[in-house]
Amino acid sequence: MPLEKTVNVGARISNGAWRSYTKNMDIMVVSVLEQSLINDTAQTLSKWCLDFGLITTSMYDLIRSKHDQNLKDKHIQILKNNNVIKNGEERVVNDFIHGFKTLHQQLAGTLDRMEKLEIIEYYPVYKGKVIGKEAPINLHENTVNKILQLERRLMDTYDVDDWYLQKVYNSPKSRAYRKDWKEQLAEITDENGVVLKLDYHFKLYAIILKARKKKIIKYLETYNKEAIEQFKKDEFLFLNENEVNYLEERKKVVVENAEKEEGNFLKPRVNKLESEFGGQTKNTVPTRSDYVYDEDYYALYFDRLYAQRIKELQEFYGHNF
Repeated sequence: MPLEKTVNVGARISNGAWRSYTKNMDIMVVSVLEQSLINDTAQTLSKWCLDFGLITTSMYDLIRSKHDQNLKDKHIQILKNNNVIKNGEERVVNDFIHGFKTLHQQLAGTLDRMEKLEIIEYYPVYKGKVIGKEAPINLHENTVNKILQLERRLMDTYDVDDWYLQKVYNSPKSRAYRKDWKEQLAEITDENGVVLKLDYHFKLYAIILKARKKKIIKYLETYNKEAIEQFKKDEFLFLNENEVNYLEERKKVVVENAEKEEGNFLKPRVNKLESEFGGQTKNTVPTRSDYVYDEDYYALYFDRLYAQRIKELQEFYGHNF
């Protein structure tokens, strides 16, 4: 059976940072909730992002390709045909998809605020994809804990973190980590000790409406009092302008994050040196010769084109005004 809701929302997932567009996101979500236009089944945060209008259908389809190589290949070919990316730059698409983790965290923060206002109740449902089987299975709480412990243990063993595994994807220890992870994940057992043969796992969220009416006003009174008068004056205009502001600010944040990523990648790093007299350290600036694999991808950083590619991907998959 699904893992039951036993802890506070804020304790189990990120509250979501209050970025420049977070209030805009909140209002878009509560507007959909106001109309009761939500699915009554558990969904991924990506699907909820789509339902709340935070991403486009094509963007959602791209996110889904994370676990579907045929779908990923289709998107990559479309991007090449439209001159958004070039041969050898395919990994930047994975980075773009990975960046939605931040949006997921911010939506989780939005839902947390809606729950505190008793507009909704929501809880996670943990799923696993079994090798060779089409339909996913529900995962017991004990199984989820085993998976999380395995992930932490392997990251410690290989001295890697989420950033390293994403940015230095084809390094020897990244490949070794993924191989070990895949093998050991397949050996994870359920609550009865049966080996599940998992390929990957994921989390869905079920949302249950609680407040019956005036959800937008209830939200504004707590989090955005200065907007109440404008909302009451012209609800349609208020909601339309709010959505435009969200889309504009979201694009800016995506590009800003990519620029920071580009800058951080090129910063000097601590390099540990080995010697018979003891280890030493020094700061070294990354060079092209340090990356003898995925050269076209890493060239985007050295040529200062990485943020530009992310911007072009956001524009290609984003909303059109």
